[in-house]
Amino acid sequence: MSATSGNSGNKKGLTCPPDVDAEVFASLPIDMQQEIVTQHAIDINNYSSSDSEIECLGVSNSKLPDVNTMKIKDIKSELESYGVSTSLMIEKDELVTALIDARKKGLKVIKKSSTNNNDISNGMSDYRAAARKRYMESQSRQSVVQQQQQQNDTNNNGFIPYHLYAHTSAKSLPSNDPTKKYFQTLRQVIGFDGSSSSSRNYQWLFIFNYLVDFQYLLSELTPELIQFHRVVVFYGSKNPTEAYQHQWKQLLAGTGNTVEFIRLHPSDPPNTRTNPLPLKFSHGVHHTKCFLVGYEENGKSICRVVVHTANLVAGDVERQTNSVYHQDFPSKQQKTTESKKPAAVANPYKRKRDSSLFEDDDDTSQFEEDMINNLESYYYKVRQSWCHPSMSSSNNTLSSKAMSWLQLIRQYDFSKAYVVLIPSVPGRHKADSYNNFGYFKLRQAIIENVCRHQQQSTTTPKPTICQFSSMGEFSSKYLSNFLSAIDSSTTQNNDPITTHEIKSKKKQAPLTAKLVLPTMDEIRTSVEGYNGGGSIPFRANKVDKDFLQPLYHRWSHRNRNSTTDPFKTARHIPHNKTFLQPSSTVANGIDWLLVTSHNLSITAWGQIQMRSKESHSDEKILFIQHWELGVFMSPATLAKMAPDEVGSDIQLMPYPGIDKSAVINIDGDEEEDDNDESESPKVLVPLPFDINPVPYDRHDIPWAADRRGNFPPDAFGYTMGA
Repeated sequence: MSATSGNSGNKKGLTCPPDVDAEVFASLPIDMQQEIVTQHAIDINNYSSSDSEIECLGVSNSKLPDVNTMKIKDIKSELESYGVSTSLMIEKDELVTALIDARKKGLKVIKKSSTNNNDISNGMSDYRAAARKRYMESQSRQSVVQQQQQQNDTNNNGFIPYHLYAHTSAKSLPSNDPTKKYFQTLRQVIGFDGSSSSSRNYQWLFIFNYLVDFQYLLSELTPELIQFHRVVVFYGSKNPTEAYQHQWKQLLAGTGNTVEFIRLHPSDPPNTRTNPLPLKFSHGVHHTKCFLVGYEENGKSICRVVVHTANLVAGDVERQTNSVYHQDFPSKQQKTTESKKPAAVANPYKRKRDSSLFEDDDDTSQFEEDMINNLESYYYKVRQSWCHPSMSSSNNTLSSKAMSWLQLIRQYDFSKAYVVLIPSVPGRHKADSYNNFGYFKLRQAIIENVCRHQQQSTTTPKPTICQFSSMGEFSSKYLSNFLSAIDSSTTQNNDPITTHEIKSKKKQAPLTAKLVLPTMDEIRTSVEGYNGGGSIPFRANKVDKDFLQPLYHRWSHRNRNSTTDPFKTARHIPHNKTFLQPSSTVANGIDWLLVTSHNLSITAWGQIQMRSKESHSDEKILFIQHWELGVFMSPATLAKMAPDEVGSDIQLMPYPGIDKSAVINIDGDEEEDDNDESESPKVLVPLPFDINPVPYDRHDIPWAADRRGNFPPDAFGYTMGA
């Protein structure tokens, strides 16, 4: 059966349905055209029988409760009974307006059925239809995206080392807002939406996270998600949406594509599927947040590395503040030797590798080694072909034979990475691997990329800023040792091993770090209110320790405006994790910055311990219980990406830390500055809080999800009462 649209059918007699773009339909393969026509016919039949699938509410509008007196949960319940999604409705007035409108339209209650396996199987056509619809929408969006990309290029956006996930406030920004370019959606981050995404052939995908809403992934990322030949998902939290794992597999039935789900729980017995490690870790968690994406574009194989701070749930990605780094890397077989100088492009990581440009070329594969060290800890030993058999790339190594994922990753050239990976891996790490993981790895990155490039200065060093979304149990001594290790002004003179062993009777020096932690009132006035604060599970017994109180600084300014809150993050709960050290010699400059999944805890960063209490050996180990991953950047790491004429004297700064006229992009497209020809190149980053955060005053109380007291209600009417 075919639907008519006024257009003549093709050679197979298939006619484009009326609600599908004819040009797009004509460009699709015959089998996809057949599926669209068939699905359209099913939809028509479903619509004709819709009266049997819904029922009236059974009461008149006059008998319904007054919307303005209803509780939030009741408004949502009624809206969802009509089939109206409330996932993006944050304010109560939005819900009230939507419900009033639904009642005026006379919407009917949709019958709900049980969600057994048969229902899931029967729902496959819905997801296939949704996938096809998104495909059509993506095609129609493509010209708009390309126009925006061209406009961005025209506006000389320069190089952006990392972005913020586009929260609801960011999505409402006008297209000419100067901060809009610093936001990206989840689809853009993975590479599904963009100026060249339509030409990509998706091959393989690794997903790493703690909490994954599989229903959200399927609804947000189809149809591209089901186009990958191989997908492996590592996650840490027991998930209520696991039924959608089965649904995902059903979507792949008959395609030859596969998806594998592996829940990691290091506190389970060792050498098991959920804990492949040789030891059990009582407080172990898989908390890494990362994507590794393999795709082919214009005959070239690309690996995209994404490291971010968000759980894969709608609330984190769309309503809270989270940061994300991504960078594309070509396969090693595609390196060019035709030119000694790479062409200047908008994103410098797209340049071809040319080792003659770097004196320290032996170190350019450190990113690869760090990645492999991290992946080895998963003990994932499956060997298979990772790419579609029809892959057209001349790089046959990727498509012709089975290999492990470690071999797969080693096919790519990571020498142009402008960040240093900072992984944590559960284990009792010996001296020969101290510097591979945890805060020892961060310390090593600071020594190599900050300390060795700093000149002697009499200026007082600025304290480290630590912003995180959860806090563990630790002493003031541990925090002091941790901060000394990551402070560029002290780390070379303080060996963490020696510092751990010292049991001095002298009074500990005052801690000088700035800990950015939202207040109770900042959570109350956020777009999600108190309930949203549950995603940053601080505990009162940990945040209320006396030695921490002088260190606390607010997430936002007391007086919010476009200057103090350029990215509109003040009212979006900070699930973000950022550690940095401001420069003591450059106004508003940053000596180093880390975007990471690490929170402030011993289990995440590690702690020096004796090998065992029973052992007579003095050997020390670095004990870590979490999987975590972050990316470190500094002016020195970014300088590796700059063309020769830009030089290495790059300054890293938060937007809008300087006047735009002083910015010189490291991609070589310099903006004129007649006032100072010697101005150093600037790289601006979307720091979601002020580099000079506001300290707490006597009225500020640190947020704790379990805190109870006489606090004012939030916009939804909820309180933090006993």
